[in-house]
Amino acid sequence: MQDLLHEITRRQSSSGNSQLIGDLIGGATTPVGRRVRDCITGGSSCELQTGKNYERPGSLDSAACRADACCAWDFVQQDLVDRFRNENGTCNGLARAAVRLGFHDAGTWSMTSDIGGADGSLLLSSDEIERPENNGLQEIRSEGLRILDRYSSNGVTAADLVQFMHNVATVTCPLGPRLLTLVGREDRHEADPMGLIPSNNATNASYLIELFENKTITPQDLAALLGAHTVAQQFYVNPARAGQALDTTPGVWDTNFYQEMALPNSPPNVFRLPSDEALSLADGISQSFDTFTDVTSGQTVWNAQYASAYVRLSLLGVNKINQLTDCSHVLPDAITSFSASSSTPSSTSLGVPLLPNNPHVMIPGLVMGVFLSMPFV
Repeated sequence: MQDLLHEITRRQSSSGNSQLIGDLIGGATTPVGRRVRDCITGGSSCELQTGKNYERPGSLDSAACRADACCAWDFVQQDLVDRFRNENGTCNGLARAAVRLGFHDAGTWSMTSDIGGADGSLLLSSDEIERPENNGLQEIRSEGLRILDRYSSNGVTAADLVQFMHNVATVTCPLGPRLLTLVGREDRHEADPMGLIPSNNATNASYLIELFENKTITPQDLAALLGAHTVAQQFYVNPARAGQALDTTPGVWDTNFYQEMALPNSPPNVFRLPSDEALSLADGISQSFDTFTDVTSGQTVWNAQYASAYVRLSLLGVNKINQLTDCSHVLPDAITSFSASSSTPSSTSLGVPLLPNNPHVMIPGLVMGVFLSMPFV
């Protein structure tokens, strides 16, 4: 075990992403700022190592709840978990859409743009949601607007809600990580810049890698973020195969996506995106794919790298990171082992423990960055 942890730490320290974002470029001047700086650059984990430890101070509209910046979010997470979880414990299509919504809202930013990023415009702009790359997000947008209408008077904003929905969806999926979760972003009602979310039919890996490097997302970050396709389905890349998942267990946040991408052909009823195929073979990404397929450490390493990469993504375009509030403690507990019948006929039952077996034990230095424009399904 110690040799394994040493190897994980060695890999992390050699491939971290040192680029700072937003107002952190001018300095991390608050505890939250320093926490974000350290977790996105590999100095600490962006994945929470403790369970939920929050108790509401009162009812939603009580003075005590209104005085607590995180209180309303605890009510929101309860609503979302009820909507995101199937009866058998797996996460459902609405949860999958929430993951994708977070990517698409935050991904509309680059180092050459003055606007865009994690600003809630995908909820608030009636134009942006109609772009072809956002096909299929209309239902989850409607759900987001419903929640926003219910809780906006309690301090819930669109920009924070989109990323909060992603983080709740991720941890609702069995084996998914609990991510550092911040609130206090500013909303944007106008559509964000076009051309920053790639097509799923893109096959030029160099173009995709450059597109994300311009978002401060390294190839290693991209490799980890691509893994969110483990809970994805496609509907628009090939309409004749609409509804097919991208791995055999789309209700579980496992590493089957990486393992099945390594096969010569996809398993029956599993769809392989052209963009995933191209990137899986690219230098700087293929090595990470291999790491995530390790049956002993792959799940733990991927969760840690995904957490670092996604926290970075969720703060693109945010220029007040030092002033944000950490509400991570309201997230539901992670489901660190799981056994259930898969929703896909081609898959058998599974039981996948995380490493280490105790989810509350932190592996020192286990943080690596990784993201990709989900060649967004």
